[in-house]
Amino acid sequence: MLSCPVCRGVARFCSILKCPFYRDTVKQAIRSISATGAIFGPTPPHILVGEWGYPRVYTGGGLVTSPDVDLRLLESPPEWLSVELDQLLAMRLSVVLGRKRLSVAEASRARQFLSALQESSLSLKPIDLEVKAAGSPRYAPGFGLRTAPYGPAFPAGQLRVVDNPHIPRQVERVVSDPYLTTWQAVERLSEAGFNEYYLTRLLSAGVLGRRIGRKLVPTEWSITAMDDILARQLHKQVKHYKSINDYRLFAFGAHHNYAYVLLAPTPWMFELLEGWVKAGLVYSDHEYLEPRRVYAENTGGAYYAVRLSVLRYLRERRENAGAVVFFEVDRGWIPLGVWRFREITRVALQKPFVKFQSLKEALEVVGKGLKMGIAKYIKASSIIPQLLSQQTIL
Repeated sequence: MLSCPVCRGVARFCSILKCPFYRDTVKQAIRSISATGAIFGPTPPHILVGEWGYPRVYTGGGLVTSPDVDLRLLESPPEWLSVELDQLLAMRLSVVLGRKRLSVAEASRARQFLSALQESSLSLKPIDLEVKAAGSPRYAPGFGLRTAPYGPAFPAGQLRVVDNPHIPRQVERVVSDPYLTTWQAVERLSEAGFNEYYLTRLLSAGVLGRRIGRKLVPTEWSITAMDDILARQLHKQVKHYKSINDYRLFAFGAHHNYAYVLLAPTPWMFELLEGWVKAGLVYSDHEYLEPRRVYAENTGGAYYAVRLSVLRYLRERRENAGAVVFFEVDRGWIPLGVWRFREITRVALQKPFVKFQSLKEALEVVGKGLKMGIAKYIKASSIIPQLLSQQTIL
């Protein structure tokens, strides 16, 4: 259980210099910059491209200054659900970000700093970096709605890759092909077994797509874009499968977030109902038959993350179904990033499910698990009332 005496788990109250998870990391960064004017250390690898000021954005690489951090775990969200929340936060805040402001168009003609950052981003294994500092660390909280937390950021001058990155041959071939579109590159690499976290890093670093016109992509944008690209590729297969013939309910929760995934015996349709216990509000977005073309404004990146996990489940089982996901965020929530929506839904779909013959029976069970009850979710839903009316007619 997270028990920070400073912020009480609320990001806007975070005071970095007083944060018990942060201060040791800050002190180490300050000592290194003061003594040598540089920071040396391993990167998981980590890259963060901001969106403020687009098309000139802050771009940087993350280094780890604490010797106690498991580098393998640091960039592996599928394993974070089994890590205690305070340990996860301490681990992520150990990432010190050396960054500089660049034009996104520099990705196609990368100079020294960006070229080194791109090279490190391609690596599957941790590598050592050296970053020359061009100023003092900034002590703003490294929390975002879609990105995982990170530690203090400092202005960077030069960046140097100290050892050899481990870049798979399939990736080298795709990245060096000047004619592949981003969609084609993602399709080839995902079929080769590279996961969305690695592919998101490549997209953000500006190494995918046709050589002329490659750009850096803000990390928050690349997360949602990758979830959308992969889901559309899966949907092309799922829509041809036979629909299931019953209602299935899956459930799982972690880090004060709880997912209830309800699959229905219909062709593909999808709805995310995102409930916030503290505010007493439910937000929703949905689609019918085909992936939506308009951005899901109400639930944002969470929509695309959850949808990807549902489509993966259906593709693996060669089944088609409608899906309504009740995702409830409890009072203990802190902004860990959109990965939690994807991973909690994924784990829920790996659990044994309960079968129902009617939607009404399934909703009664869901309602018992939701702290806000079922009524607010049904009121916010577009798909549930439609399914209920169809069952009434039948």
